[in-house]
Amino acid sequence: MSPSSFRAHPTPMKRFLALLFAIAAATTAGAADFTLLDRTSAHPLTQPRADARPTVVALWASDCVYCKRNLRTLAGLSKANPHLRVLTIAAEMPGDATAPEIDKTGLKSERFAFGSDMPEAISFALDPDWRGELPRTYLFDGKGHVQARSGVISAAEFRAILGLK
Repeated sequence: MSPSSFRAHPTPMKRFLALLFAIAAATTAGAADFTLLDRTSAHPLTQPRADARPTVVALWASDCVYCKRNLRTLAGLSKANPHLRVLTIAAEMPGDATAPEIDKTGLKSERFAFGSDMPEAISFALDPDWRGELPRTYLFDGKGHVQARSGVISAAEFRAILGLK
């Protein structure tokens, strides 16, 4: 078999490798705007902190309407309280539409997303008591206390828990 005929007729292995590379490229296309998490890097994000300022860790998904409501509320609170630290975690592998979805909420935050580790392992590392319901929010009051909440949180509740104006 000549080298030119080798190139002209892709083998099943070559087709498989091409498909594998295409899938890898598609799954990492939107990852540039996010720090990808695995079970090791996820664990510290929801642990009690010694932060001297209020911090919110908000888990969300691009298809979760209630998550976006929480993110819009956090956007307003962070504009009114510049010392508020907000971290967001997309509970999914980021795609091309993930960053635009969070951009629509107006929230400027440190952005994380589930990486290539098993989603169940990342979820368990974040919080062994979390059962996957979204939105899921961790509120750190800046004094060493943390509160985990599922569901929509009102601006008044955020302010009360975090000690904000």
